[in-house]
Amino acid sequence: MIKLIIPSALFFLSSLSVVAQQKNAITIASYNCENFFDTKDDPNTKDEDFLPEAPAKWDETKYNNKLQKVAQVLDSTVAGDGLPAIAGLIEVENKEVLEDLVSKTQFNKKKYAVLCTTGADERSIDVGLIYDTDIFSLITSEELNATNSALGDYKTRNILMASLKAKNGDLIYVFVNHWPSRRTGETESEPRRIFAAQVLRNKIDELQKIDAKAKIVVMGDFNDHPDNTSVLNTLKANDEPQTKSDLYNAYYTLDKEKQGTHFYNNEWRCLDQIMVSQGFMKSKKGYQFNTKNAFILRKDFVLFKNKKTGEERPNRTYGSENKYYNGYSDHLAVYITLD
Repeated sequence: MIKLIIPSALFFLSSLSVVAQQKNAITIASYNCENFFDTKDDPNTKDEDFLPEAPAKWDETKYNNKLQKVAQVLDSTVAGDGLPAIAGLIEVENKEVLEDLVSKTQFNKKKYAVLCTTGADERSIDVGLIYDTDIFSLITSEELNATNSALGDYKTRNILMASLKAKNGDLIYVFVNHWPSRRTGETESEPRRIFAAQVLRNKIDELQKIDAKAKIVVMGDFNDHPDNTSVLNTLKANDEPQTKSDLYNAYYTLDKEKQGTHFYNNEWRCLDQIMVSQGFMKSKKGYQFNTKNAFILRKDFVLFKNKKTGEERPNRTYGSENKYYNGYSDHLAVYITLD
């Protein structure tokens, strides 16, 4: 009888342990929302393409629809009725857009705080962060200037940095990025992304000099792939870290497998990525990262499928000539879970 009871008890305790791990796990997501603008004219920025009187006719109905769609994507990164604990948002106009997101959608079920950069991008294309205040409290935040005037006449988004203290005692440093685009050509614009990568790497080096096991999350739209110089060599992020300071990038492997977040020239590649420091992988306390827990949200509702060819691509909000598709974004969201 005793031999039967003990295994049953152990199984019960093991089941409780699994449930506890699932309950305490958190999701961190990153999403390029594609022109997440409000409908108000800001005289200090070039936002006139997204106003009710503009050719795109960006009105309150379309804006509110966009709020719900962004929320739906982020909501879908968590199983059941959960929501991500942290989400980085790319291509947002201002803090007010994020405040609407957390107050007018299902995110109002919890208490989220928002942060947003006020960078030099003339169109007010910025990056933001929302986080669950039941799990995290803000310690500090700052913006890192990623524009180098010596590399030509351009102004890019600042990198958003936030240090968040978790209820379990973890201090997590979060960086949200949107590096310079390839609009002027991949080769011509590459030095600008390398500069942004160096600015970020320098800040990470500062943190790791103080604490070699610092828990760091880097996310966003890098406008470069995991095997490009800016990410692989300058930022030192890959799927086989060579030194203790290197970042782990699970999207390096996903990109090689053509599981991309962006479709261009008939090819899927990962412009959007989340990387973590090895502090998440070697620590026995607090949040931990398993290398298998990095994902791309590739569900039917965020994809457009060509009925003739079967080709799939992101289901975006607008197409050429201001054609409104009532979609989601030209990028897919990425997310990781921490146990």
